[in-house]
Amino acid sequence: MPHRFDHVCVMGLGYIGLPTAAMFATYGKHVLGVDVNRKVIESLRRGQIHMKGPGFEAFVRSALDSGRLEVDIEPAPADVFILAVPTPCRDDQKPDVSYVQRAARMIVPCLGPGNRVILESASPPGTTVGLIPILEESGMRVGEDLLLAHSPEQVLPGRILAKLV
Repeated sequence: MPHRFDHVCVMGLGYIGLPTAAMFATYGKHVLGVDVNRKVIESLRRGQIHMKGPGFEAFVRSALDSGRLEVDIEPAPADVFILAVPTPCRDDQKPDVSYVQRAARMIVPCLGPGNRVILESASPPGTTVGLIPILEESGMRVGEDLLLAHSPEQVLPGRILAKLV
């Protein structure tokens, strides 16, 4: 598999996805940040950052101004896809992985040989295994044509940027 890693697509621009996207852009990668909430995309395009934190607004604005961080409601082909969407608890206190599954389905048309898909979410055991049939709808096989990993979020509120670095 090729080891190219120039373009990143981050699915979800919340408290994990947006700083992750900005960090990769700051370090020279071309990043497409995707969120299904049109208001989030519109505000970011106007340079208005919907999250607060020490140095956070300037950091994200710099990534946007550089042109290396773009935002949209639809994914595009990339080398790496990061799924940074929520996994809330349902009323029965079980995790709702539907956001993760939806994000995976959204990237299927954009996948190509050698792509990496990283689940960056506090998801229950087995979530990544459950993504395999969805990703293989692309006609490619996980472990052969695509790589799949789970990187559980490990950030502290107010220290997101320091932790990401």
